[in-house]
Amino acid sequence: MTDNNDKELSKSLIQTITESDLTKIGIDIAEISIDSILENGVLKDLPIVGSLIGIWKTGVAVNDFRFLNKMILFLKESSSLSETNRKKIIEDLEDSKYQSEVGEKLIAIIDKLETGSKAKLLGKTLTLFGNKIISKDEFWRVSFIIERLPMSDIIALKNWKNIELNSVYDIRRHLYLSVGLGWFVMNISSTGFCWQERLCEIFDEYLIE
Repeated sequence: MTDNNDKELSKSLIQTITESDLTKIGIDIAEISIDSILENGVLKDLPIVGSLIGIWKTGVAVNDFRFLNKMILFLKESSSLSETNRKKIIEDLEDSKYQSEVGEKLIAIIDKLETGSKAKLLGKTLTLFGNKIISKDEFWRVSFIIERLPMSDIIALKNWKNIELNSVYDIRRHLYLSVGLGWFVMNISSTGFCWQERLCEIFDEYLIE
């Protein structure tokens, strides 16, 4: 996508989150096709979908269609939040110095997600922030983890309380450390790898079923 396309998608995503009735997204994602998007008013009326259709006028690539699937799953998972709440979320996520970055960040993250399951997790994370269960900083940290970790390693966090990080095999432990889910502690009382408990709890208690 070009820079102009990125800016258009960023603006339309924010408009979709803050102004659209996301509760109407009841379509089975497995049934989505190009024809159904063009014919289904509910999807076509979402600003983000309209922008994508405009970009697709020169032809639809597989990656573009995968991006739309992930976007719809993300929005559908966020639909439990009221429109008023969603407007407040965007305001709270914005940095006063970089007002336009929220949409750009979300677009970039969603584009890089490898599966629809991760898109659902990101939507759940936005809902947690909207319900004040996690902070702004935690939202972006969890989003980073969802983007970077393989899904199998995310699912493994469900059992983190029963696992010593020191005993996790090297590759997985390295991945956990690289995204901030653990660190190396060396002091009088402890030496070794320790979990970042709050982030692990967010995945365990709220995101992983």
